[in-house]
Amino acid sequence: MSQEAKKKRNDLEIYRTKKLLDSLRDKRGFHTELISLYVPPDRKISDVTNYLKNEVSESQNIKSKLTRKNVLDSISSLLGQLKLIREPPENGLILFSGAIPQNDTPGTEKNELYIIHPPDVVKTFRYHCDSEFLLWPLEEMLTTKETYGLIVVGRKEAAVGYVRGNKIEVIREFTSGIHGKHRAGGQSQRRYERLIEEAEKRFYRRISEVINDLFLEMEDLKGIFIGGPGPSKEKFVDDESLDYRLREKIMGVIDLGYGGAEGIRALLERVQDKIENVKYIQEKQIMQKFMKELSNETGMVQYGLEEVQNALNLGAVDTLIISEDLDLYEINIKCENCGHNESRIVKEVEIEDMESKIQEEMCPECGSNSFGIEKTLPLIEALGELASNRGTEIELISSETEEGEMLRSTFGGIVATLRFKVSY
Repeated sequence: MSQEAKKKRNDLEIYRTKKLLDSLRDKRGFHTELISLYVPPDRKISDVTNYLKNEVSESQNIKSKLTRKNVLDSISSLLGQLKLIREPPENGLILFSGAIPQNDTPGTEKNELYIIHPPDVVKTFRYHCDSEFLLWPLEEMLTTKETYGLIVVGRKEAAVGYVRGNKIEVIREFTSGIHGKHRAGGQSQRRYERLIEEAEKRFYRRISEVINDLFLEMEDLKGIFIGGPGPSKEKFVDDESLDYRLREKIMGVIDLGYGGAEGIRALLERVQDKIENVKYIQEKQIMQKFMKELSNETGMVQYGLEEVQNALNLGAVDTLIISEDLDLYEINIKCENCGHNESRIVKEVEIEDMESKIQEEMCPECGSNSFGIEKTLPLIEALGELASNRGTEIELISSETEEGEMLRSTFGGIVATLRFKVSY
């Protein structure tokens, strides 16, 4: 399976992991009763089990009876789960188990167990017992590290930035202060030209000093692209003030119509075919494909929640495209008296009010006021589950690009490309 295919299948799983992380950050134990377990793919499950059994023996020495019970319960939950696993998955395994207080009173703790298939390879075995879960190794896995430097140099202005994951950043902007045309002739002309040349060199070296400081600190800098109008970019490269380790990473020198910060995005547009693995580029291409089909009126796209849901139910959706910023939730409501159930879509901020409103409603089937919320799920997950069952690819798009912002603001955050045309 290609890395691209893995990425597409993992978009929804990464979203779920991020949501779970948000929840785990808020969980605290009264004492060191929360256990974090990171298992590398090459670690035998039997070795992990033996390690935990040894921890059971060590935990018998805990003085507090309640703390001892909670720790032993947490380890027992882990051992019970590991019995169901023959060997770690391809990237390893992460488990969190702990006694989470249900209120501020000791003795109300309830053991909670979370199992995560990590988005990246677990490199080190870790067993960690504390009053909170050890989350930073998982957070690092979810952080995109691969970076490409973007440098735009013109005669009067320059800018330095980078693209990482789905984010593009302009770090620094420069102005040269170099004078424009002059009317001096003879020796004065040569002197002016020499002064301008020296000012240019100082300008390029000032840029290089900043770049050297910034980019040499980036461990995952994969390459650098340099662009700009006229000969300035070539002069900058030829000046050799850029550190040799960064010069080796130059992947292209591109001619642009303008310099400065405005040129950073233009440069990225010109080199996107060379860095197609960057999510920023992938997201732009996904939305550009959708917009092309829409503008050509091919009938091979849908947008809007109801239209996309209908297409999903028909199995017509090839790729489901959702904004990461979608703040809608699907609430499943059920009548405890007759079993009637229905779904409603609400914004996250409306969930709490919806709970009280539903209690006052009458069931349309039996007329009782036995309505209750059975399940609340982010709409991204609800649609994602439906798409997964139909063999549909799922793409989560940030609002970092113009296309991503258009998806959120113009199309409500939900669109799809189709396998075949649908009609209603």
